[in-house]
Amino acid sequence: MAKFALLVWPVLIIILAQRLSFQKTILVSLIGGFLLLPTQTGWDFPLLPAFNKESIPGFTVLVLALLLPRAGALGQSELSGWLPRTSLAILGLLLMIFGNQMTALTNGESLFFGPRTIPGLRLYDGFSLILGTLTMLVPLFLGRKFFAHPETHVLLLKGLMIAALGYSFLALFEVRMSPQLNVMVYGFFPHSFVQHVRSGGFRPIVFTEHGLQLALFFAAATLAAFGVWRSVDSKRRWVYLLAACWLLGTLALMNSLGALIIAVVFLPVVLFLGRPLQLLFAAMICGAIVLYPMLRGADLVPTDRLVSMAAAIDPGRAPSLNFRFRNEAILLERANEKPLFGWGSWNRNRVFDAVTGQDISVTDGAWVVLIGKSGWIGYLGVFGLLAAPGILLAVNRRRYDVSPVTAALALVLAASLVDLIPNGFLSPVTILLAGALWGRVELGAEVQPDTRSPPKHVAPAYIRSDPDQVMAAAAHGLSGTDTAKETEKVSAYTRQKTRHRRLKH
Repeated sequence: MAKFALLVWPVLIIILAQRLSFQKTILVSLIGGFLLLPTQTGWDFPLLPAFNKESIPGFTVLVLALLLPRAGALGQSELSGWLPRTSLAILGLLLMIFGNQMTALTNGESLFFGPRTIPGLRLYDGFSLILGTLTMLVPLFLGRKFFAHPETHVLLLKGLMIAALGYSFLALFEVRMSPQLNVMVYGFFPHSFVQHVRSGGFRPIVFTEHGLQLALFFAAATLAAFGVWRSVDSKRRWVYLLAACWLLGTLALMNSLGALIIAVVFLPVVLFLGRPLQLLFAAMICGAIVLYPMLRGADLVPTDRLVSMAAAIDPGRAPSLNFRFRNEAILLERANEKPLFGWGSWNRNRVFDAVTGQDISVTDGAWVVLIGKSGWIGYLGVFGLLAAPGILLAVNRRRYDVSPVTAALALVLAASLVDLIPNGFLSPVTILLAGALWGRVELGAEVQPDTRSPPKHVAPAYIRSDPDQVMAAAAHGLSGTDTAKETEKVSAYTRQKTRHRRLKH
């Protein structure tokens, strides 16, 4: 059943592409695939990337975009080309590709730990690492190309909200009945069942890799829903508020303290701060995440205090957090033996007992895994691509005229990146968010706010006029300048009629 689902998914997306806009097709494929397809299942052919839950949804829409380049496109809102054109984004890609090849070249020796032998890397392994990296970045390329404009940011946030609303019923079922849907549908449990028993209840996992990953998705969707509620000017705003409150309540029942804390910390920023402060907050979080390994290595992270705070909240969580910190320390010490390009794959980055060969380390945080495998070059390439767009938007917030919905999207991305410090679940959804913000950075760099042309047949979010007039103008094919002129004419006519009516009476 699991492999059948992977085979059917591209067919389903092709059918939906005939009925939906291409942006919506991308959201259904990536977000739906992340939530519905089975983990630990797929095909790994020689000289080809692995075909599994992480790659099939992205490859499907990528092939559709190449074969049907105009399918559902929003005219000028689609950026040209497939690779980012911003200098920092190009630098990040080059670091990742160069770093992967150098990782293979500097790890040709075999490793021996008692009876355990780990083979060295070959040039073929370097090619495989590069191919895996490019496969991981497919959602970023799609997000940059098709979700650059503010109106597509609204669609992206709404997509997260709607997907989480539908998924909440499955999550609440497992909160009450225990995590069993993956066993019922696909015939296996994707992780340790013990880790999903919490506080006398259950932590839902549904079809994701781990309950912590699912809880983070709900935290991001909750922030997205509140962001849409605050950013969109609509008579149905109350619907978004109800949806946001429902998602927040679902998150609170999921027995995941970390994801709930992330949502609670970010919610006041989404609800009460203006765009400049929202962007600055998102940039500070993104910068802190990139710098975290440096702070951790310099022993500037107050680990003891954090363990004490966790014990004050829940005594049962303090040992788990302390265990994570201890493993981070030994893994970081291992990574520092090859700081530039890391140890590569085949578990060479882990710590083994020199006598028995037993693995004595546990890898949790994505940052420490990445530094151990790819070194600082690979780490800066990956985390730079994920965090840099949020920082660039904050630095250029005035020149780019960043909209409220883009600021909300930057906060959702920053919240998703926070979880990469304690956990290692980098999902295609997070990479898609980063790609959308890279597109917005590229759009702002190419066109100034007072001269840029809005997408054809789409009402621009940054023209301050009556929404009904804007939508009517867009329906008749008026550009942003024409819309502003027509709005001014209507306002002048209304004032003249009012003055005439007053004189008459």
